Amino acid sequence: MKYHVKTFSFYLFLSFIAFTSVAADSLVLLKSVPVKARLVSSDPLGNIYVEKENNTLLRLNNKGDSIGIFNEIKKGNITQIDASNPLRILLFFADYNQVVVLNNMLTQKNIFKFNSIGLSNIACIANSADGNLWLYDAGSASLLKVDEQLNIVLTSNLRSVSENPVVPTDMLEEDRVLYITDTTEGVRKFDQFGFYNTTYHFNVSKMQVFNHYLVYFSSPYLYSYNLQSLVERKIELPASEDIIEVRVERDMLYILRKERLDMYSFSQ
Repeated sequence: MKYHVKTFSFYLFLSFIAFTSVAADSLVLLKSVPVKARLVSSDPLGNIYVEKENNTLLRLNNKGDSIGIFNEIKKGNITQIDASNPLRILLFFADYNQVVVLNNMLTQKNIFKFNSIGLSNIACIANSADGNLWLYDAGSASLLKVDEQLNIVLTSNLRSVSENPVVPTDMLEEDRVLYITDTTEGVRKFDQFGFYNTTYHFNVSKMQVFNHYLVYFSSPYLYSYNLQSLVERKIELPASEDIIEVRVERDMLYILRKERLDMYSFSQ
């Protein structure tokens, strides 16, 4: 089951980015955490996950304090971190074609080795609310769902979706809808059965979805796109030239830079 946290501050944030004209000086820098990292992700509790340059996964709370670590250097770089369910954190290691599953204590509880079921070219993964795992298999251009025994429970071939091959860089499920970022087309939307719905033509490699808002960073702005009204808003981010990734959780904004993680709140 997917883990949800709904708070008043979360809805304040949605109202803030959806209906207010926002400038960079509306962001209040709370803390800068010195860290050299490649990836950043977050969970609905406001915890932050960063992959340091030595392949260590570090978890910070919303105050910037270290509250956990997972060290599996021998597996190489982490390609994706899916912490949408903080009780079931997924780490995708593309070089080894496998996913490590961590519990809320950052202890390994399972490992999915896709080569064992004949899938040798997995490009993206995502948690599913039904306890299964979404995969995009680049070899067959198929969207798959597997259970914890690696039985394939759903297959959807995407060759008919577009004339261009799907080249995914990120994938996530929100409210039983699957979103895939595609470097050639934008953000593709699928239903819970893997059937294609529509494409949003944004130039984006990573995204977040909150209710009916799609949030993404494209320098120098953080964008919020209302999937129902089709209205787009944006916030200009400070010192955007060295931003690696951006995450939003509840009433906080996290910016991963080359030498640090900056933690901001939204002023009213």
